Amino acid sequence: MSQYLFLFTIGPVQSFIGQARKTQDLYTGSFFLSHLINSTMNELENRVNNCEFIFPHKDIKSKPNRFIAEIEYDDIEKLGKELKSFVENTFEEISTSIFEELNLNSSEPNGFNSQIKDFFQVNWVALPLKKDNYDVTYKELESYLGSIKNVRAFKQLNNGRGEIGRKCSLCGERNVLFYRGRKRAYTTDSAVSLNRQSLKYMSDGEGLCAVCFTKRFADKYQNFKVEYEKDYPSTAKIALMDLRDSVSKLDSDLLARYEKLFGKNFDEELYYEENLTPSYFEENNYSSEKLEEAKAKLKEIYKIAQEKGSTFSKYYAILVLDGDSMGKWLSGEFLKNKKELKDFHKKLSKKLGNYAESVSEIIKKPKGKLVYAGGDDVLAFINLSQLLPVMKRLREEFPKFEGFGFEIKGNNKSSPSVGIAIAHYKTPLSEALKWAREMEHEAKENGGRDAFAIAVLKRSGGISKTMFKWQYSDSSSIEVLKHLIKSLKPEEDSELADFSNKFIKNLGMEFRRLMDEEGKYKEGDIIKTEMKRLVGRSCLMTRGEGETKEDFKKKKKQAIADLTEKLDRLYTNSKSLDNFLSSLEIADFIKRGGQLK
Repeated sequence: MSQYLFLFTIGPVQSFIGQARKTQDLYTGSFFLSHLINSTMNELENRVNNCEFIFPHKDIKSKPNRFIAEIEYDDIEKLGKELKSFVENTFEEISTSIFEELNLNSSEPNGFNSQIKDFFQVNWVALPLKKDNYDVTYKELESYLGSIKNVRAFKQLNNGRGEIGRKCSLCGERNVLFYRGRKRAYTTDSAVSLNRQSLKYMSDGEGLCAVCFTKRFADKYQNFKVEYEKDYPSTAKIALMDLRDSVSKLDSDLLARYEKLFGKNFDEELYYEENLTPSYFEENNYSSEKLEEAKAKLKEIYKIAQEKGSTFSKYYAILVLDGDSMGKWLSGEFLKNKKELKDFHKKLSKKLGNYAESVSEIIKKPKGKLVYAGGDDVLAFINLSQLLPVMKRLREEFPKFEGFGFEIKGNNKSSPSVGIAIAHYKTPLSEALKWAREMEHEAKENGGRDAFAIAVLKRSGGISKTMFKWQYSDSSSIEVLKHLIKSLKPEEDSELADFSNKFIKNLGMEFRRLMDEEGKYKEGDIIKTEMKRLVGRSCLMTRGEGETKEDFKKKKKQAIADLTEKLDRLYTNSKSLDNFLSSLEIADFIKRGGQLK
């Protein structure tokens, strides 16, 4: 038997995952890709005698959309085609099973099978592997895969006319084959009504293609069993995770009594007073008779939350993490001895697998909810109050490739870049995800990697952005921002001073009009002097009982000096004055949970 290095990929990735109106859609897209790759890896093991997976590690729960394996097989072309058919047939079997499980008393609409069969782009490359040429073979393998993707094959539909009709509400690409509400014009004649299905799956007026129908109703597929998470939290639930936790500790039964009013279709949006209206109740099939009772109970919850110092934040964060220069690390470009590439890959695969496990432990309720952790890439929803601590831990836990025991060229070190979008719970999910990915790209390109970038998408339409390296010499940007937030919001037993946010507003008003087109201002010393003055004026500390006047004066002076020193460090490391001022405003926004004052 011949020995091969085998590379297998399933796409599209970004569009399949990112085309989402609900958090459940986003999670399901990721789950499907991971499930299909994992199933294909198991199928490959069953078909060949000798199979060693190099990347990813077999134990990673959320697998990426590709794998590399060393295998022995005679007819490699036949094997590749059979695995491609396996992916297509598996997805078709899932889709058909879901349709049958719904008992719609209808046959599959015209175009259902073609939409399913023609969706996934499955590519594979296999090259003979000889002794001691793993590094050369791997480089050729990636090169061939790139060539294949650049010459994408496609199949014409309807004699070249394409699909003509109303497009899917989720992807906007394929014809609607399923709808809820009235059957709209341009919907395929054989489109199936889903009016009897729960509003959990579709809203009135939505239309879905076969692919997005399969994503939306994935929990109906019985063979997923406990793997698939049926009730992924909504953006409102993510935004309220810390509040629910604090209120529950005070009165564990209070939230349960409120939610019981609405039955099994409760949505966390009902924790916002703005949604307790006749129109919202009618649209979501809630009994109007319970409206006044709901208002009364919600006021009670608000009162307890206020006693705990909690706010009903309407904002949450989407976090995208991606390893820097992964292509160069994987190609062995940073290795002094490229003949060690296979051993490096195996070590890398294991360590990234361990990192994926640690990520799943870091991002848990009430901190947030993980979408996927595929090794060097992470996608997650984070509660706003937990954002900076989570970011800090994700950076600290990221594996150090240079410490694997291999000689590395120059001073190359592994690092991740992170993009964050802070969005209102009603902001379209696709928009928030787009901004998170843009921020991750900006952290890599404009931040020079090993950086993070944050964008706040305000409900009013305004957008604030900031970007920093994780570390400047011995200064942690995250620690400085955490210090600022705690200073603005003192905690019990905290030694940090109590400062108002007026110095942030005043700095912005004074210096934004003096910046040039690039957001810079040359007179840095003036800014530092004025910053110290404004910080001092915003200090709200009061003398404690039994504290001498002299001791209080020293403590206040030290608190002002500490905060000023941290802000000075942040300004010095900022690429521009605009970036610095934005970082202060974003810190204040996080401190207030997005509440306007």
